[in-house]
Amino acid sequence: MAAPDLQPQRDTVVVLTRENDLTADMVVEELHSRSVPVFRFDTRDFPLSLTLNAQFADGWRGTLDSPSGSVKLESIRSIYFRRPTGFSFPDAMTDAERRFAGSEARRGIGGLLISLPCLWLNHPARVANAEYKPYQLAAAARYGLDVPATMLTNDPTAEGEARELLGSLLVYKPLASASVVDGDRLSMVYATEVSPDFIADGRIALTVHQFQERLPKARDVRATVVGEHVYAANLYSDSPKGQLDWRADYSSIRYERTQLPAEVERRLLALTRCLELRFCAADFVVTPDGRYYFVDLNPNGEWGWIEQETGLPIAAAVAELLAEGQE
Repeated sequence: MAAPDLQPQRDTVVVLTRENDLTADMVVEELHSRSVPVFRFDTRDFPLSLTLNAQFADGWRGTLDSPSGSVKLESIRSIYFRRPTGFSFPDAMTDAERRFAGSEARRGIGGLLISLPCLWLNHPARVANAEYKPYQLAAAARYGLDVPATMLTNDPTAEGEARELLGSLLVYKPLASASVVDGDRLSMVYATEVSPDFIADGRIALTVHQFQERLPKARDVRATVVGEHVYAANLYSDSPKGQLDWRADYSSIRYERTQLPAEVERRLLALTRCLELRFCAADFVVTPDGRYYFVDLNPNGEWGWIEQETGLPIAAAVAELLAEGQE
């Protein structure tokens, strides 16, 4: 009588992030407190200190090995896709060799991991899609969330249209990262108040610019979605920079735990399901009359400092979702 083919237990959570990630540290600590096996690595570890060996036979099997441990592919229950960095190759390789090796590594390791029957928080493809802010706004409006009047343009003659749609005060906001790297210099581009005649600057023609109406603001709200749960915090800033964009002056912020109105929460959860996200950090502006405007969301947003400031149990919620591991 042949011995049964015992399938390995899928119980391991993979944490895919850089070495210095305090937010991921909080989740790993919560997972350890639940006795959940964790394998943490960064794509930067490959190939210098991370080795892959995988075979396909009725599904992928094999191992990822690093100096700190190893994981069987068939034991992975969940993958926490946080903040991985780029692959790191030997100095002796040429630039062309590095580009080729990087492309092979990305498609090999990435393709292997996304083929596994496990939960992703979040799946890289879903993250990539959800990062498009015009798409976010359209989806948010479709699910009943209020959104600010918005204009995308590279037309320096659109001043009149902007004034008619957005009013006499506009907010310019970058569509992608707020950081600009110029050699060794790092600059940040936060939300900036401008007048409609700013659009007449000829440099507007060089790329797409996003302008929104300047909403009257009572406070900001950061809502962190984990699965079907929402953890919300009011953010109050007493500085002019922080009132326009709280990221511009963290030291001025006062935090307060809160709850979204039931209908706003329901619509936000519907939006995250539409985007196929199990996690996101959504930002709202609350006007003096209590109206909640969806501003944008980050499918891989920071939340560790929010937990530290408010005590909201976000790390525990993330760990619980990863430990459950339901696709």
